Amino acid sequence: MMSFEYYILGLQHPIIQIPLEWKPFFDVLIYPLVILLSIDLALKYRKEKNPKKFLRKYWMDISMLVLIPVLSIFKFLKIGLSLAKQIKTIKMGAKAIHKTKKISKK
Repeated sequence: MMSFEYYILGLQHPIIQIPLEWKPFFDVLIYPLVILLSIDLALKYRKEKNPKKFLRKYWMDISMLVLIPVLSIFKFLKIGLSLAKQIKTIKMGAKAIHKTKKISKK
């Protein structure tokens, strides 16, 4: 994200320069990471067996597993926001046309 969608964070230039050809690779990389972290946590939980100790000991792993998909949603929100702006513009245009027709009938 810091290299491809840096403008979302208000940055002028990416922190790390990575060629755009690598973007699809990094887009897909999220899914294997989530799967590996899930398997790792499941194995750690089976070893620990006490939920309280598990949470105390592996809280950072759990938060990382939760945050990766949450932060990847920003990528999809970017697409959704542009679509929402287009729909809002169309809606405003339709309202303007409707009001112009109303005024012209009077």
